[in-house]
Amino acid sequence: MDGLALLRQVSDAYRNLRTLALEAALIIESGDENSHSRGERRVRFFYAAPDRMRYEPNTREGQMQVADGAQVHTVMFLRRGAGGTKYASTAQHQLPYVFNPMWPGFADAFLFQGIDEQVLSAEILREEDGCSVVAVTHDRPQFEGWVNPPPVLFWVDHRNHIIMRRQDREGFRFPNDDEVFWHLHTMMVREIRVNEPIPEETFQLRPPPDATADTGPDTGDSSRTVSWEPAIVHGDPNEKRRFNCQQTSKWEGDSLVNETKIWVRGMSLNFERHLTFSEDGTELSVEERVSGPKGEVQTSCKLPIA
Repeated sequence: MDGLALLRQVSDAYRNLRTLALEAALIIESGDENSHSRGERRVRFFYAAPDRMRYEPNTREGQMQVADGAQVHTVMFLRRGAGGTKYASTAQHQLPYVFNPMWPGFADAFLFQGIDEQVLSAEILREEDGCSVVAVTHDRPQFEGWVNPPPVLFWVDHRNHIIMRRQDREGFRFPNDDEVFWHLHTMMVREIRVNEPIPEETFQLRPPPDATADTGPDTGDSSRTVSWEPAIVHGDPNEKRRFNCQQTSKWEGDSLVNETKIWVRGMSLNFERHLTFSEDGTELSVEERVSGPKGEVQTSCKLPIA
């Protein structure tokens, strides 16, 4: 069997799942020629087809999310100085934690339907621990400074074609510097149950008693509703590099408004951008307000686009 045929079997296996419950270790290693760090956290993930899931850390760190088919409920465990524990809900437009071929190294993907899409190469390297180890390169975006990554490795269980391990390496070269800073992400399934009953209450979330509602950046207009997308959590072993990020975008008249909230280094930073296109489509006006614990600043600029 070739690698692409195996990926099609993996994709079909996940599309045909009724339920999935697992505990996994997420390992991040990073460094350069002069340093190296390693961090590991344990998480639990539950899925019931077609549109319910629960993701939770084993400790009060990072975020917990529950999708009940209609909404995604998020609890963010933040430090007291960054606002304490926050709770938010957003309309469920898609199921979180599903593999995206545009971002094959996303550490927290646990559902791999679509792993056979946008594949540039797939090669079975070896058999190991009851799995086929396949090296896969997907057609993915390229960004300035990022070093072309090696293929992502997937360990595919012989019995049920479930991904038991995933490993990817990415590097970044800073401008005017030959040194590369790299990250190695590994997801390892420690325990797993496939197509076994999961209690209904698993997909119901009651916010912790100390959680407060988070409706997005404070705009001074209590009637405004901000619909936040699920948070992105970066759990770097270096505590100063850890962050939580949420954002939303919507049209207000002729302006596209993007609001981003970042929790980093024990503080909350809010970014509000208004993007307005000229009538002839040749110029973009950008107005931005940035607020932090000590105040706010506003900037504006015009960018030729055609």
